[in-house]
Amino acid sequence: MDVIFGVSGLRGVVGKGLTPELICNYVASFANEIPMGTVVIGDDSRISSNMVKNAVVSSLKSLGFEILDIGITPTPTVQFITKIKNASGGIAITASHNPENWNGLKFIEGNGIFFNEKKINTITKNLEEKNFKFQTYDKLGKLTGDTNAKELHTNFVLQKINFDCSGKDKLTVAVDACNAAGSEIIPALIERIGFKVVRLNCDTNSLFPRNPEPLRENLRYFSDFIGERKDIDIGFALDGDADRVAILDEKGRYIGEENTLVLASKFFIEYMNPTNKTVVTNLSTTRALDDVVSSLGGKVIRSKVGEINVVEEMIRTCASIGGEGNGGVILPMIQYARDSLSAISLILLGLSKSGLPLSSIVSGLPRYYMVKDKISISRKSFDNNINHIKGHFKDYSCNDIDGLKFDLDSSWIHIRPSNTEPIVRIIAESKSMERSNELVQETKDFMRALC
Repeated sequence: MDVIFGVSGLRGVVGKGLTPELICNYVASFANEIPMGTVVIGDDSRISSNMVKNAVVSSLKSLGFEILDIGITPTPTVQFITKIKNASGGIAITASHNPENWNGLKFIEGNGIFFNEKKINTITKNLEEKNFKFQTYDKLGKLTGDTNAKELHTNFVLQKINFDCSGKDKLTVAVDACNAAGSEIIPALIERIGFKVVRLNCDTNSLFPRNPEPLRENLRYFSDFIGERKDIDIGFALDGDADRVAILDEKGRYIGEENTLVLASKFFIEYMNPTNKTVVTNLSTTRALDDVVSSLGGKVIRSKVGEINVVEEMIRTCASIGGEGNGGVILPMIQYARDSLSAISLILLGLSKSGLPLSSIVSGLPRYYMVKDKISISRKSFDNNINHIKGHFKDYSCNDIDGLKFDLDSSWIHIRPSNTEPIVRIIAESKSMERSNELVQETKDFMRALC
């Protein structure tokens, strides 16, 4: 597919699905859903971002909106500035973890929160109707720049997460920012805390040196780099727009995205002393989170997959922290957004206060093995067979708010149709890799026979 649109925004292959005309139409459709005023924009350093930005700016100007361009910045920084500037809305120009030939747009409300499913559907309706209110020459919007955004975001995070590192050894922290949006702000944040930074791929003038999704297979060089150095305490690897972060220990071993939220929640409860220990995450996040949070007197509430769904559940339950198992951490005391600055600050706080090597802390976490796969089945076929699927897994408790998730004491399986492709995703987790693989294969075989 050359274009994808949903609650994660618009993404497309540049020059194929993603064209200037398409961008202008989506931006105009978004603009119909916000009050007239200022729109904050920022991008993630892709070669195509200047073209996309020009189309975004032209569309907004033609509709009479003022535009505040904060430059190459993480998506959470665009969200933060949108909120604190009382802007009408924001647009992050990014394709997140997609390869460099992709780009896209994430649409943000004036409160800094992404558009939810209902508002995304309204954008689709606006695209069909094309009832746009273009302005005359004397009422066109204006573009201004802001070079202060990253500093404002960093200052606020460090006001909320206080470090007292006196009397403690300074940590040495490696950062692989994929030459993308986090290349400047994350090393600067860590240095502001007082720790030493070792930079890898932190040049926004260069091409992406790896696939921007921070998975184990994309971070082998970073892993070897840390392992060979011997003087690094922790490594952080970012995705394209720096809303997600994966962790490597002092030996260069991949701790993974799943454990980012686990560690952040653990350290938040242990060292920030929240009165509310409720954590919200999606149905597909590791059960290690439940084990750790419950051992600290808290509880985990599950939502549908997708950042906006987690955020809305956090607001409903007044949760003090949340996120997803893809390396995203949401800290409401800073903002309702997956924010790598919040995640990294929390994890560095916990690591510095513990006085332990990261590998030692991670070895004490519950160990689960997750397997992910997919099968070519349409949503309609899945929906028509829901009762048969439930019957097949009748020995499991079932959660059906987002596909079907079945739970046993030490394992679970989540069967979820994609919103953008004719596929069904299958995720299983258990105490052994063998059992997780068995669960996925058994489910695929059953689904093929059924659908």
